[in-house]
Amino acid sequence: MVWGWVQRVVGSLLVSPSKLADMPALAAHSLSPEHVCDAAGVQRLAELGPHNALVVSVDDVVSPAARARTLWHALEGGVVILFVEAVNTAEGLRLTNELRGIAVRLDEPPETGQRALYGVNVTALLRATLAGPEQGHLEDALRGMPAHRTPRKALALLPESMLVQRTNWVQRTLRHPSMPVYLIVFIYSSLRVLPVALIREFHGSLLVLWAIDIITAVPYTWGVLAMLFAPKRRIRLLAALTTLVTFVGPYVYFWMHGRGYPPYVPIVIVALTLGSVLLEANRYRQEQQLRRRYRSVSAAPAKTVSSAETAAEAR
Repeated sequence: MVWGWVQRVVGSLLVSPSKLADMPALAAHSLSPEHVCDAAGVQRLAELGPHNALVVSVDDVVSPAARARTLWHALEGGVVILFVEAVNTAEGLRLTNELRGIAVRLDEPPETGQRALYGVNVTALLRATLAGPEQGHLEDALRGMPAHRTPRKALALLPESMLVQRTNWVQRTLRHPSMPVYLIVFIYSSLRVLPVALIREFHGSLLVLWAIDIITAVPYTWGVLAMLFAPKRRIRLLAALTTLVTFVGPYVYFWMHGRGYPPYVPIVIVALTLGSVLLEANRYRQEQQLRRRYRSVSAAPAKTVSSAETAAEAR
């Protein structure tokens, strides 16, 4: 049990986006980072790793029975995007005709007549399958599936009649792979307030300071991501303002409820500020490196394998 929790911590902290980018099926193509993010429903390539992506064949998402099995692997494992490799133009047409508006060509630029890579959003594929004649195959495939890692949007689409192992929101939260990360952030934010208790010049409430730190963490994270990667200028400006306000919020309260702080206090605050800036700069640099890697071609075309094989490799 303890070892399983440790593995979830490592898996949540180490998304390993470079491992996904280095997979032969992806490395054999010049891909559009923007199209990959849109197909996966994420803001950054760094959010995608081998644990939430699958490389499958065209038949794995076109054939009704095979598609049901593919969705089982994806939903059970928390996968958000399927990378579908078409070995020729005919397969590409078959895929786009069957999954019109769902299968997105990721090659940049497209290479007509050669292997092509498409992205399929798992939730969109599930929605289309539930609305089509393949629903019966899907019900058989998902019967008894543990759904604690299934993305929330996808789980909301499953009808109550579908016999999956549902869990309440408390169980899903506690068993979610990202839960250890949130726990670590919570502990870190809590411990960061403790040194303030040793500063006699601070006369405010430690509980209020801690609450400000916790509450502003989520909008601060959104602001940083949107400021760097949002496509619209007004969103980036709003994100920059959100980042600034949420970052300085705890410090404003700290300075408003104390005076005569010893010299080492501003030094520590400056060090924390520089550390935050360097951390975000490093995240930005990592994202740009990933985008360059996705655009480059660094491997020979890979042999397309079934979703079951790729799911086993990803784990």
